[in-house]
Amino acid sequence: MSVNTGGIQDYVRYVYIMSLVSALAMAIAVDYVLTELWIYGSADLTILVITPVFMFMLSMLVISSITMIKQLRGGSFGRLSSKAKALMITYIAFFMIALIYFTYISIIHYAGLGLTISDPQLVGDHYLGFGLALYDAGLLTTSWQLVEDLLNNKLSSLYKFFIMMFKSHSDDDDDTIIIK
Repeated sequence: MSVNTGGIQDYVRYVYIMSLVSALAMAIAVDYVLTELWIYGSADLTILVITPVFMFMLSMLVISSITMIKQLRGGSFGRLSSKAKALMITYIAFFMIALIYFTYISIIHYAGLGLTISDPQLVGDHYLGFGLALYDAGLLTTSWQLVEDLLNNKLSSLYKFFIMMFKSHSDDDDDTIIIK
């Protein structure tokens, strides 16, 4: 069975970028929890549950939107009658509203967990403070490097490995993946 992908490398790049954004969002969430613990002595861990759920739902929204836009641009949308175009746009609008609604409901569902930890001895703790300073410096440096690489179209070795996982092993270059 073969599936025509219509440019699988574009989708791999979107998934790669969304993976980087998700990892950075999770790192920032951990930083927020640790900073809150250091300043106040108690922290709400709910953000550590909400962040991966939100990033997954956001990535599905982004990839679905990109797929729909590509299909509308490259497909026979321009040759459809006005009734068919209206129906297609209605379906797309319904789908997008449903995805946004599911994202909202998922976040609201997990927001009420109320996972809290507290330890008054950690307020202003020197070791935790120095560790947070080093963590924030590493987070800032990594974020800066990733943004710089993405803006300059430098491909990291991880991205090359990511693409090789999705590449077909045949010599033809027709963007077709063979599923065995």
